[in-house]
Amino acid sequence: MSPAAGVVAPSLTDLAEQIAHKLAAYDANPEHPDLIGKPEGNPVQIRPAFPDAATFTKRLTDGVSANAGRYAEGVRAPRRNFLEAAKASNGAWKAGVQAAVAGDRFLGGLNKVNADEAIETAATLGAQSYVPGVTGRAAKIQRIMTEVSPMMAAAVASARALPADSDAQREARAIAMIRAARAVGISRRGGK
Repeated sequence: MSPAAGVVAPSLTDLAEQIAHKLAAYDANPEHPDLIGKPEGNPVQIRPAFPDAATFTKRLTDGVSANAGRYAEGVRAPRRNFLEAAKASNGAWKAGVQAAVAGDRFLGGLNKVNADEAIETAATLGAQSYVPGVTGRAAKIQRIMTEVSPMMAAAVASARALPADSDAQREARAIAMIRAARAVGISRRGGK
């Protein structure tokens, strides 16, 4: 479906600027509705645009603790063949790791992988280390999310502020959310 003429998702630069303005507003008002929602609602209480760091971290660690078995099931029954998917990414890998490309060591190593053995190892050992691997990093996750949560709140609020009256506008809004999340990631990593 082609977007309607004149309906364009905001650029990454525009969204980064909107996020920066929102972050300034959050600094000026730590009780900003994007950050705390509308706790006393009539008729509905509204959640923040994105969970705060402590809530995000608790949900993540509680979720992985409760779903260790599902992790192993997922590893044993992947949605796609991980080995084929990894081989398909060989070109992208070459672009980022020029020194290793000369000998094509990535693809050479993948050709020696036994997929069944790798899946069983990941399902058996991975499930045992998955939960402690996340819960053991709770402090790190919370530290990072203290920075990321307000940026994601600004990203979500910026995307939600766009009109959504037509399919084209809703598509532009979805693209804006992807771009806004990408802008947060780039900002977090310090890239361009």
